[in-house]
Amino acid sequence: MLDYIIRKSDNKIYVSIDNDYLVYDTTFQKYINKILCKRLSNLEALEKTTKKYFSIKNKVPLLLDKDTLLLCMISYRMQNLTYINYFSISKYERSKEKIWIHFYSGHCLKIENVYAFIKQYKLARNIIDKIHELDF
Repeated sequence: MLDYIIRKSDNKIYVSIDNDYLVYDTTFQKYINKILCKRLSNLEALEKTTKKYFSIKNKVPLLLDKDTLLLCMISYRMQNLTYINYFSISKYERSKEKIWIHFYSGHCLKIENVYAFIKQYKLARNIIDKIHELDF
């Protein structure tokens, strides 16, 4: 299961999947579009639909499939992006200045933007509840 995707200053994306750390010399958009192609969709369409349906203005969570809901900590439009898969989080520990996210794979990640994580986590919960209401 995908745990998270980050991009560092070298412009490569780093993907944590099942405790493996994979490096891709591609853009986030191309990586996600390759996944969404199986659903006959793309990143732009997913963002527009999610924004409209859930009335989200920015930092759109990306529901890729039944096991992947990417929480946007730092948007792909920024230099150093960070997306975390909601469904792979086993627990998180909060302090004043950071959050330690523990994944089912055993991996752990430190996030320094506490407010962004809490907001995205609640937003993801709302999205999941709405999808369950629709029996999606």
